[in-house]
Amino acid sequence: MRDGRVIIVGAGQAGVNCALALREYGLAGDVTLLSDEPHEPYDRPPLSKELGGAPSPIVKREELTEKSIVLRLGTAASAIDRASKTLTLNDGTTLPYDTLVLATGGGARVLPSLPPDGRRVFVLRTLDDARAIDRASQVARNALVLGGGWLGLETAAALRGRGCEVTLLEAAERLCARSVPAEISAYLHDLHNSHGVRIITGTAASITASPDGITAQWNGTSAMFDMAVVAIGLTPDDALARRAGLACQDGVLTDDLGRTDDPAIFAIGDVARIRIGNDTQRLESWKHAIAQGHRAAQAICGAPVSAPEAPWFWSEQYDKLIQVAGLPRPSLTLLAAETEPHPLWRYSTGGETRAVIGVNRARDLRQAHRTLSTSSLKVSA
Repeated sequence: MRDGRVIIVGAGQAGVNCALALREYGLAGDVTLLSDEPHEPYDRPPLSKELGGAPSPIVKREELTEKSIVLRLGTAASAIDRASKTLTLNDGTTLPYDTLVLATGGGARVLPSLPPDGRRVFVLRTLDDARAIDRASQVARNALVLGGGWLGLETAAALRGRGCEVTLLEAAERLCARSVPAEISAYLHDLHNSHGVRIITGTAASITASPDGITAQWNGTSAMFDMAVVAIGLTPDDALARRAGLACQDGVLTDDLGRTDDPAIFAIGDVARIRIGNDTQRLESWKHAIAQGHRAAQAICGAPVSAPEAPWFWSEQYDKLIQVAGLPRPSLTLLAAETEPHPLWRYSTGGETRAVIGVNRARDLRQAHRTLSTSSLKVSA
């Protein structure tokens, strides 16, 4: 399709890059980019690494204008009429489309017993969330972080950088248990311990909030905190797709180009769950979101489609740049390891390297990413 109207719901990395790529690959029709936030499109990864501060823009408004891409801020979609190919907005406006792209991302998971209140209890997903945590951390003496995944660890590091005493609670037996092998969990544990973070794993805690603070109890221990950040993952925002009857399973089901079971609708980024053989995979990654945006745009425009890349992820904690190429499933076998001062681990299955993780090893990780087979996408959990 070289003409026609494309509406993209969501102005994060996936949505913005899809819009730009549609022009790059020759779409001459209308492109409309909808964001339910009031802010210009911004990068999310720096939010947990820096907390507050000026947002990092994905694209300047001038570039969108030059490419005749219409950006509508503070605009949420409420319904899709697949038969008439129209999208209804929350203000009742109806927009016609030829192709609809869902790049709705997701929201922070919350604990029903500890809802965020913006005063003592916080989640971290948006720029406004990060700014609220930043303000609270300026007066808090100690902070509780719930969740020992990447988000929780980055948040703990950022709060320590602000001088807060930090306790991190993780229900699993080790940090990042679902996403990395045990050696990486041990390294992360030692890293945070060395910076003064108290880490409690493998236990359930009872947590209550009051005007005086946050009380946490675990294993006979009771502690009071000035603030708490709930960092227990992301819930894909597939409600719009579900209401439209699209196939969903903890995200919108797509093929590797983002096509849903409706040929006029694509889903990309954190909301997309990709069918890979008999399995499905949802990848929450900055680089993957960009690549998905480009591949969906190529498919929409009928352009040659780029080969998929191996997954790529990074995390900044203290003075460490931790980079991951491939999918380091906990089930992989450790092939080789290099120790301090700049550790590097290589993991394999069936004798084939499937993932490489390095700390302050940017050059080695770039090489690993180039050489990794895209079969790393097919590593089973």
